[in-house]
Amino acid sequence: MASIVGATDGILLDCAATSHMFSERHLFSSYQPLTNNEYVTVGGCNRVPVAGIGSVTLTMILPNGTSKLTLTDTLHIPTLGADLISLGVLHHKGALVQSWEKGLMISKDGEDLFTAVLGGSTGMLYQVQCVDASNGSAFVAEATSSMHLWHRRMGHLSPRVIDLMLCNQVVNGLKIGNPKDFDHLCNGCANGKSHWLPMPGTSTSQYSKMELLVMNLTEPMSVPTWDGFLYALVVVEVSCRYAVGHLLHDKDKTGPIVRNIVAMLEWQSGLKEIAPYKAWTGHKPDVSHLRIFGSLGWAHIPKQVRKGKLKSRAVKVWLLGW
Repeated sequence: MASIVGATDGILLDCAATSHMFSERHLFSSYQPLTNNEYVTVGGCNRVPVAGIGSVTLTMILPNGTSKLTLTDTLHIPTLGADLISLGVLHHKGALVQSWEKGLMISKDGEDLFTAVLGGSTGMLYQVQCVDASNGSAFVAEATSSMHLWHRRMGHLSPRVIDLMLCNQVVNGLKIGNPKDFDHLCNGCANGKSHWLPMPGTSTSQYSKMELLVMNLTEPMSVPTWDGFLYALVVVEVSCRYAVGHLLHDKDKTGPIVRNIVAMLEWQSGLKEIAPYKAWTGHKPDVSHLRIFGSLGWAHIPKQVRKGKLKSRAVKVWLLGW
């Protein structure tokens, strides 16, 4: 575990602590004294006694409000110089860590738990941002919550509708720190409300002769032809919809056959060369769909595959390539 730090550093997020450890008894919401002389080693060699174990409930300060967090199985060590929240314990329970401009953001199941800002007496410690217990419950009673939290409280209601309720004061008790800040990917909405975007009815692109070819290789046919062919290759020249078909015994032969078909079409059309990028002249490329490899996303499950009205409409996936 990391060495003991000064008490002025407050509550720290520690990646080396094997348990949550707090020195102040009054922070525990539930508590069980330990009488079997248990010790914890700190600083590599110092052994400090554990007085008890229990749960600590903290009011965490988030960029868009506050939230309550309960740390279970927390050790009470009166001689500890600083209260420690174990990053390893949080990670083991499913929490995720994300780096941001001021430090670290800890979240679980799409909801922010707390932030830890880089600072402390050495400038290299992650200080947990929470409400001082000495302020009492009055601060907590007036605390605001994030739009993401109210979105979940109201059964995944649209943030736009919640914002209208807030502006028009339709209900009492609706307190949101920053109503316009809603950049979370809601797992529940992605899983239950995913839908296909409408496909364009017609293409507006114009192609010259031999500028674009469309090809399709069928799946192996259940019954082969008299000559033993199992696959069918169809090549369509888009500008005039001229099509060429070819049967194959083995799909590994597709490459040479495609080259022969393209050469034949170029010879018949009088065009032997074609520019590599000319299909969408006059239109800027749209890169809004580009994502980082490994990014989390949701893939829509077609209605024909879901096998039931109440089944999930999307599946969580990670981007592996294009």
